[in-house]
Amino acid sequence: MRRVNGRLYAVIVTEPRGERRLATVGYLVEPVTIAANATTTPADTYHVFRSFDKPVSGIRATLAAWAAADTLIHVDSIGASLEGRPILTVKIGAAADAPGRPNVLFLGTHHAREWISTEMAMRLIRWLADSLPASQLAARDIWVIPVENPDGYQYTFTTDRLWRKNRRPNGDGTYGVDPNRNYPTFWGVDNSGSSPVTGSEIYRGPSSGSELETQAIVAFHAAHPPVISVSYHSYTGLVLYPYGFRPGELAPDQQVFQALAGTDLAPFVLDSVPASIRTTYHSGPGWTLYPTNGEYTEWAYRTHKTIAYTTELTSGCCTPDSGYYYGFGFPDDSVLVERVFRDNLPFAVQAIQDAGALPVATARVESVWPEVRVSLEAAAPAPASLTVRNASGQLLTRNALADSLWRGRLWYSWRSDVSVDTARAVRVNGAGLTAELITLAGAEDGETGWTGWTRSAEALMGSWSWSATGEDTLTSPSVDLRGRTRLWLQLWNKHRGSIYEPAQRGLVQFSPDSGVTWSSVYAVTGDGPGWYPVRVDLPAASSAAGARVRFIATGGISWWVDAVGFASDSTNVFQILTTTASLGVSENPVRSNQVVVSWPVGASAARVGIYTFTGNRLISASVTPPNNEFVWDLTAGGRRVPNGAYLVVVQVDGRVSRQRLFVVR
Repeated sequence: MRRVNGRLYAVIVTEPRGERRLATVGYLVEPVTIAANATTTPADTYHVFRSFDKPVSGIRATLAAWAAADTLIHVDSIGASLEGRPILTVKIGAAADAPGRPNVLFLGTHHAREWISTEMAMRLIRWLADSLPASQLAARDIWVIPVENPDGYQYTFTTDRLWRKNRRPNGDGTYGVDPNRNYPTFWGVDNSGSSPVTGSEIYRGPSSGSELETQAIVAFHAAHPPVISVSYHSYTGLVLYPYGFRPGELAPDQQVFQALAGTDLAPFVLDSVPASIRTTYHSGPGWTLYPTNGEYTEWAYRTHKTIAYTTELTSGCCTPDSGYYYGFGFPDDSVLVERVFRDNLPFAVQAIQDAGALPVATARVESVWPEVRVSLEAAAPAPASLTVRNASGQLLTRNALADSLWRGRLWYSWRSDVSVDTARAVRVNGAGLTAELITLAGAEDGETGWTGWTRSAEALMGSWSWSATGEDTLTSPSVDLRGRTRLWLQLWNKHRGSIYEPAQRGLVQFSPDSGVTWSSVYAVTGDGPGWYPVRVDLPAASSAAGARVRFIATGGISWWVDAVGFASDSTNVFQILTTTASLGVSENPVRSNQVVVSWPVGASAARVGIYTFTGNRLISASVTPPNNEFVWDLTAGGRRVPNGAYLVVVQVDGRVSRQRLFVVR
């Protein structure tokens, strides 16, 4: 996607038949001005880029020459393509592989036209042999497959510069299968992440793993399962990881993936290419770009528990000299190619280092409601059960499940649907984890103090969610969190946007002082049309007297937010409740417009909550000693509290008391 003079254009590679189909559904099609080498049928006379077959300087010849001259470079073939070209694998370091050394794999050129991915892999081979410390070479088995699709790659140098697939004859006059839609995992799960149409750019093939190239990669992984792998592609400037087949689905090793790849607020990979529309690479699940199935990283992750990444090299725009959009046709300029390599080298080196000891994550509750999600180490015992405390103070027992989709390399995601339980706190029995939602909001009737955005019927739960479709900010009321620690923000969200538009983003900010100062704590980018939960740790929220959060939508992103609340990993709501005699009320039933709640004075601040009979929180307040009373105004804000049953809950000095009230005015 490109924005030109304020209008958004899609840049599409298509044939005349596709152009005619676009015209029939009302899309105006016109040629785009693209850097010259992006579309020209080449004569294999480039300065930087090299074909597979060219004598002396081609991929095959170059690797043979390197291996002959350097004892650290070892070249082998793991299979052959349909046209008989070898699928070359390069091992850097010792010739033999050892079971005690972690495997790390880098791949290039699943897609034939993505020449910058080939060059990234080739330069990485040379740098690893020349510059990686000997101690690291001795501690890892490092492999590079620079061209996964040699037939298609060679074809881009002889016939069609923008060819993507391999060169399988499909028997109907079309050619090619997309190698990165042919892997067995989630193969053909739908027709949006891949296509059954032979002429499509994302044709998945007649069956899963049907292609010789795919079979070679599958066999290699069986013999040398990588701890970490990086599959290089182009373009857009991204570091993607599983899952990608279903929007909103998160990998159980999400914390591990983020620890290496970074986040939009703390990115790992920089983009220093002059005139690029990006300064950093976006990182996130594959579906933030678009859904895919039968794709390499998901297959490697599901089959071998490989922490697998897709790096989409370069932003695609623009050339420094002319400002042209280059897309797949990165300029044939050694200085610019070297910039791309140097930008991505630290991530490759870090992957090699981390293969010996993957980043440490934390066992924790990821969401309390409407679905409990708990991250536990894969080696930890399954939770005996969950104890859920609902909004009325009742304790319920629920089971947690972790099906195969939620079982990762290091972490399992245990889940339980508690939507009908109005869950406000959870204890993970046997794991020593608890979490409590201190506040909860979702644009429903009766929720006050929120400003901005609009209400949308596209709700996760209840009747409404908040929604922004333009430049707008949603701001919460202030919440008193004095006395509370180990705080985090729960939110569920979904969004529609284009990863090609860096200005389209959503930003979450936190204020500890009622909005005087703000800090950015989370960002969303790209497409995410399925609801998913986010946990944002908030160390600055501990004991904050005026905690607020705001959601800033920019660049035209469409963003929905629901089930938002401040939460804490430290809670005493599962302690044995005291008798109601420790609470005093000025009258019950209540016939006046005010009722006074009192309790024995404590050493610490008391937290007062008042709930409807169905569990919705009406009041949340903190009372500092020596005060030991709270006055509930039943007409506050000009709205009379309806008659009915209500629950008063007071927590002080580690003990919890409750009293049922009846309003009968």
